[in-house]
Amino acid sequence: MAAVEPSPSLFAGPLGAVESNPTALKVILGGKLRELRAAAGLDPSAVDVRLGFSRSKTSRIELGRHGCKPADAVALLELYGVSGEESVAEFLRLVEQSRRSDWWRSFSDVLSDFFAPLVALEGAAATIRTYEPFYVPGLLQTSAYARAVIESGPARLYAHDVHRRVELRRERQRQLDQPDAPRLWAVIDESVLMRTVGGPKVMREQLEHLTAMMQEPRITLQIAPLDVTASVGVGTGVTYLRFALNDLKDAVYIEHLTDSTFSQKPQVVEQYRDMLDRLGACALTPKNSLALIEERLSRL
Repeated sequence: MAAVEPSPSLFAGPLGAVESNPTALKVILGGKLRELRAAAGLDPSAVDVRLGFSRSKTSRIELGRHGCKPADAVALLELYGVSGEESVAEFLRLVEQSRRSDWWRSFSDVLSDFFAPLVALEGAAATIRTYEPFYVPGLLQTSAYARAVIESGPARLYAHDVHRRVELRRERQRQLDQPDAPRLWAVIDESVLMRTVGGPKVMREQLEHLTAMMQEPRITLQIAPLDVTASVGVGTGVTYLRFALNDLKDAVYIEHLTDSTFSQKPQVVEQYRDMLDRLGACALTPKNSLALIEERLSRL
């Protein structure tokens, strides 16, 4: 088996802020191990047998669903012919990083399984694109508005659970304050402005918050008039994650009534990216969107 050519790094470039995201690191490391395995001409089951792994362990590691232990990483790299001391050392450093606990795991008591993939990876995205037909996007909600939205849901929640969900939303928003924060491009349905969530005071505070956030260079907000959303045919909330690193595939999160779908299948991602492109092209410009929000504010 030919050894992989030693180099200072097994990765195309610095991972940057992604290094602080254990979930994203697991996916990246798994993808790199899959690439190395394929170059070595081995299939996952053969690797399981050669290294004495349990059945499908190699596949789970490659999918980022199973954390890679340092000893397993050493064995895999050796099997795949990676001999460069610096390459191995860097890989093991990232393995250690990936074994830390994600910040969002402390909210596991209120974080639904179907929502976890979005929360886990949105901080690692270069761009977050979202469309919301009913409410202001969670990343732009005030605490009072978020509380009103959560309390209006179909499930009856204790006050503690409502508070925890609001806190989770606030922690997600703090990711936008980081130096390498994702760029947020949000489109909301015009009806969102008409829906007085939580009462006039809460809604006024929320719209004032939107006007302030629209001054941030990393944030773009557009309002989609009713006739636009009727013609484009979105019908549901969508969030699209665009990653700058080739090791992370773009993803879409599609909301349903009682659950959601998180997909990284290229055909699904492309379909929703195209939809968001058409929606953004038809929506009001940010300048005209701001004027519409200010007009709504004047009526509250």
